[in-house]
Amino acid sequence: MRFMASVLCLCGILTVAEGMNSGSAAESKPLKLLYLGDNGHHQPRARFGQLQPVLKARGIELEYTDVVGDLNAEKLAKFDGLVLFANIDKIEDAPAKALLDYVASGRGFIPLHCASYCFRNNDEIVALMGAQFQRHGTGTFRVTPTEAGKSHPLMKGYHGFESWDETYVHTKHNEKDRIVL
Repeated sequence: MRFMASVLCLCGILTVAEGMNSGSAAESKPLKLLYLGDNGHHQPRARFGQLQPVLKARGIELEYTDVVGDLNAEKLAKFDGLVLFANIDKIEDAPAKALLDYVASGRGFIPLHCASYCFRNNDEIVALMGAQFQRHGTGTFRVTPTEAGKSHPLMKGYHGFESWDETYVHTKHNEKDRIVL
């Protein structure tokens, strides 16, 4: 299961990051992403260790932190996007505002897997993530593009996969301006 979570993380980061850096090769610069983890059972530090060299080979710089206080304007300004792979239940007002301002300014936000359990005390961040973790089971499932996804540029060449993993159920779905790919 840990390996599959890493594969899913890599696919998610590469898909979003390549979409963020879709300019011509001449104008492209390496993407810099901040990866916020924790010390929880999903082992974000270990996942970072697996992802970082693969992303580096593709011109994507990844920096790890497990300090929520790093969500501040000064630190975030150094990055093109924020990867969130953690179970951090609460967020204080200052880092929440910094995160929301950062995304509103056009920077990337890539919440992965267990991130939907993060910052549950802030409705704006839950809405930004799209939903909030409620519960999960386990099982084998097949992921395929939706009709909207089949023609979306981020999904070009993507055909789906089958996996055994945690089967997440979410609540507080944000339907506003949402396209499910």
